[in-house]
Amino acid sequence: MATVSMLRATVFKPARILRRLTAIVRRPVVMSTLLLSVTGYGIAPHVELDCYPLSVAALVQGHHVPVRTESPATRAAERLDNASPADRTRVEATLASAASVDRPYLVQAWAAGHSADDIATFARLIRGKKPGWLHTHLSLIDPDWTGSATYRSSPVEQTDDTTCGSMTVLVARAMTDPLYALYLTTGDSTDRADASASHFQARLTAEEHRIHDATNRFWPQRLGSTPVGLSSELNRHADALGARYEPRLVVGAGGTSALRDAVDAAGNDQPVPVLIGNRIPRHYILLIGLDGPDLLVYEPGYATVDRISAQSFLDGKLDLIGFHHIYSVVTPHTEGM
Repeated sequence: MATVSMLRATVFKPARILRRLTAIVRRPVVMSTLLLSVTGYGIAPHVELDCYPLSVAALVQGHHVPVRTESPATRAAERLDNASPADRTRVEATLASAASVDRPYLVQAWAAGHSADDIATFARLIRGKKPGWLHTHLSLIDPDWTGSATYRSSPVEQTDDTTCGSMTVLVARAMTDPLYALYLTTGDSTDRADASASHFQARLTAEEHRIHDATNRFWPQRLGSTPVGLSSELNRHADALGARYEPRLVVGAGGTSALRDAVDAAGNDQPVPVLIGNRIPRHYILLIGLDGPDLLVYEPGYATVDRISAQSFLDGKLDLIGFHHIYSVVTPHTEGM
């Protein structure tokens, strides 16, 4: 039980074209339907509606979603409690022999659902690495830092006008799974050449396109992604993210609840994709943290981490790269985990 106590005590703070519609229908139910079925720069029809349990009416009425989730340390301890004796012994030994600077990453990787063998291999790969190396290679986005989001001066940004949603999924996973981040930055190789900026950019682009394929299997990729598509892809990695996700429209009475839950989730280190625009939905951003009165936001179009007022966000107001309206949030919940 000593290891369980150590896990629970571990603190790990896990370090951006739709053509103009001829008319915009303002009635909440109609707008809800549009957001789930009309093509867009940041949104497109998605056929896999079976993965989406809520009706449009439920969205409009404001379906309450609990967003308080357990920390990686708590989830790791619970998973260790339920592990086989052999896996438990191996993970405990791996953690006991790891340097203190390595241990939080190992705990997070175990919480993300990786096997005991994966944790042991991960420990060998990072053993002896300096804190700066660990931060650079295992924390793709730093939620404590605003400015350019880069890896070795290579921008962590979308490659075209249709993949902003794909990048929010990618970054959300990289923030919560250090083994996934390590794959992106090094290709899981010990060859230093594989960790170059050019190799990183090639892997980033390939993974971005893979995610776009997964969220748009039956729809032209040039039309972007729906919140439904994003939640479906995020839910394939619910173990790493610590929760399942569902899309919620910021429309009518339910809008206030959805925005509040998005802010609560960000404050609990849970990344939240947000669909924004002006007269029509155009772009995805990712809430990655809460610092006092400000939300920290990853913007995939310009590869930046920015601050926006949490109160303005709760009021449904936005001023980010020329966009001012919030259409949808994709929030976590723990039901069904």
